[in-house]
Amino acid sequence: MNITCKLILCFILTFSANSGSSQVIQVDDFDRSSVGEFPIKWEMRGVKAKQEYLVSQDSVGNNYLSAKSLNSDMFILKKLKIDLVEYPYFNWSWRAIDLPLYGDESIREFCDTPASIAIVLKLSKWRPRSIKYTWSSTLECGLVTKSPFAIWPSRTDIIVLKSGKNKGKNWQMEKRNVLKDYLSLYDKKEIKSLTIEAIVIMTDSDNTKSMSSADYRSMFFSKH
Repeated sequence: MNITCKLILCFILTFSANSGSSQVIQVDDFDRSSVGEFPIKWEMRGVKAKQEYLVSQDSVGNNYLSAKSLNSDMFILKKLKIDLVEYPYFNWSWRAIDLPLYGDESIREFCDTPASIAIVLKLSKWRPRSIKYTWSSTLECGLVTKSPFAIWPSRTDIIVLKSGKNKGKNWQMEKRNVLKDYLSLYDKKEIKSLTIEAIVIMTDSDNTKSMSSADYRSMFFSKH
């Protein structure tokens, strides 16, 4: 997290404390994790993830998560409980470094992505449901599709936010109204409560038999 973002977040938190109501819920800025280590309070799929998802630091001392995949499909997960009706906005920054060759999240044989974050609506072995925001190698920005690996009654809706090469490897900030996306995807007008169960970060390249990498930082939910 850069200095400006930290000051803004600090101001928000201070204001929240004084007003008696938290305006944001932090997911992770990776500042509490050691550089070169797997991030604390995250779970992994397979031991290989411990070598693929590591905390790095930039030249001015800001920590971030670095993810690198070589013909693998590892992901990491953080369990949490957040009501999207109260905190509908998910905020984060990311940057794609290496794109998996011909990656296409809508086709099983090419279903790889340099960067993705999934909001898990239902954390279940047999009926998982999630909304996945992705940076695609080939798909157009704004495209909405479904994971070819999510067989009913499981469901993963994929929304492409970024596509293609990240010129200059610059950080890209995102702010997404997850509640609005849920209402649209599930054809609902309104709901009283919707508690998410986890966040999943995945950078993978197993289907394309190639390489992918990306960085992540500054993840939090907000009321506005």
